[in-house]
Amino acid sequence: MFTYLVKHVKRSLKWKLISIIATILIFTVSTIGISSYIQTKSSVRKDIDHLSMQVLKQANMNLNRYYSEYELAFLMLSNSLEVRDWMRISSPIVSSEQIRNYERIKENYLNRLFLQYPEVLSVSLYNTTGFEQHFVNTFALPLNYTIRNEPYFSKSGNFEKVKFITGISENYVDATNQKMKIPVLTLFKQLYNGYLKIDISLTASQKVMDQINITDSGVAVVMDDYGTIIHHSHAAEVMGHLDDRIVQTVKGQQEGSIFDKSGKELIIFQTIQMTGWKIVAILPYQEIAKSINYTRNVTIVIAISALIISVLLTYFAASSITRRILGLRKMMKAMQMTSSFHSRADVEGSDEVADLSKSFNNLLGHLEQSIHDHAETRVLQHRAVVSALQSQINSHFLYNTLETINSMAVIAKQSHIGSVAVTLSNMLRYTSDYKNVQVTLKEEIRHLENYLSIMKVRFKDEVTYDIEIPEELMQSACTKALLQPLVENSIKHARETTGEPVHIRIFGESLDGDKLKLTVADNGPGFTADTLARLTREQADSHAHSYHFKQVGLSNLIYRLHMFYLAEADIIFTNDLVTGGAVVEVFLPLQGKLEK
Repeated sequence: MFTYLVKHVKRSLKWKLISIIATILIFTVSTIGISSYIQTKSSVRKDIDHLSMQVLKQANMNLNRYYSEYELAFLMLSNSLEVRDWMRISSPIVSSEQIRNYERIKENYLNRLFLQYPEVLSVSLYNTTGFEQHFVNTFALPLNYTIRNEPYFSKSGNFEKVKFITGISENYVDATNQKMKIPVLTLFKQLYNGYLKIDISLTASQKVMDQINITDSGVAVVMDDYGTIIHHSHAAEVMGHLDDRIVQTVKGQQEGSIFDKSGKELIIFQTIQMTGWKIVAILPYQEIAKSINYTRNVTIVIAISALIISVLLTYFAASSITRRILGLRKMMKAMQMTSSFHSRADVEGSDEVADLSKSFNNLLGHLEQSIHDHAETRVLQHRAVVSALQSQINSHFLYNTLETINSMAVIAKQSHIGSVAVTLSNMLRYTSDYKNVQVTLKEEIRHLENYLSIMKVRFKDEVTYDIEIPEELMQSACTKALLQPLVENSIKHARETTGEPVHIRIFGESLDGDKLKLTVADNGPGFTADTLARLTREQADSHAHSYHFKQVGLSNLIYRLHMFYLAEADIIFTNDLVTGGAVVEVFLPLQGKLEK
């Protein structure tokens, strides 16, 4: 029978054509189907892994922001003059001075803290004489409650930093005086002569987990080193214990993705920098594989259907099929040579070749969309890096300013302390506004003048400055926190290092009507040769897109300029040939309209 069929095909051109077309279709469909299945299987795994990692990064950043803000509020309260005065109280008998001190703490810090963070449940103060004070926000504490009964109180001497403690608290009562069980994050630390504790409800940060939805049956978890569940995409699991198999899988690693064959799960995890806890996404591999199996089955069905229909119809439409196959083949070759995914194959008829053309067009569309989505993801990553970099505050300046205010309040008690505090508040409000990465030059100068006014209070006439910016340039756009780091660098290396008075000049000008040049110059010792070499190298690295951000200050500024403006901005570091002082020139595109 087989011999008869071979002879019949050899004698018939029509069947030769049918056999050739059938063979080509089998080969083409099989090749596309198998390669598509293999690539889809690999791509789906990579896309799920990549998407999950991005979702975890965003959640990690949000949780880290929550914890950082909590720690900052804790430190500001613990370092306040009012709390220090309270810690020195030696008598438990209520006096008018104690009442005034209580009111100052509540008015200057706690009212604002409870308003800004409504999830804060209570603030507790305890000094070494045994005197104890509790401030509650939403729920009440029993009259017999004392911080000494907390299990971590006896170990408080080991807490060099603020300790983040989680658990189910039964200390709070509702309006009917019934005890409540509330998942609580506690910030606790031993101070110079006492203790400070802040209880925070986990409901606010739990909302971050509620928004994570990678797959239908996948879950996201935040756990500590012992596997205790701090946050869970299912709130009922909070304060439970995660499977030891998963805990051991991620233990000792910072981040990554692991396929657990025993549980048939894809485990993706990252470490939260502030607390050392891990945020973990657990995705059942069976759900991930649904699209892969679907693609495989569809590919098989299409291949078999195309083969059967082609054999039946080739006899009647051999020339049409041949012409369209040649056109599709030409299109595929052109796409391979040009690497362009914009072109599409012409679809004619409604048979197997038309199906093949549609499948190929769909494949090109998916590839084009994937490339577009990847590009958008990279842009979002860059914007996130810029936003994170702009949120950094120079701790050296902040602590020195707070110490200046503290010293003035304790020793001089002069009236202009309030002005310093307001100025500092304006600066913090300006730098903490993350919605706009661009501001007008006028706003940036105002921020710089706030900073310089504080420096004038601190150093008196040892810091002088001139600002020479033409009025017509004041509405030009520039990136936020551009000039203040440069001026701060001048004061730090000219005044604070040498002890000599420093004069700083800030001036701007327009170049050729399309460039804005801003210059900051001082009369200090200037940049060292090593510093100039390092800054020049960082400049070159940023232009070559191989820059690795490691520091703050000038390095931060170089990175932000090239991330935001790419090749349209430049920054030059030199020393003045006459005075020897440091000179920094920043070149920006002259833009008069801001994009909000």
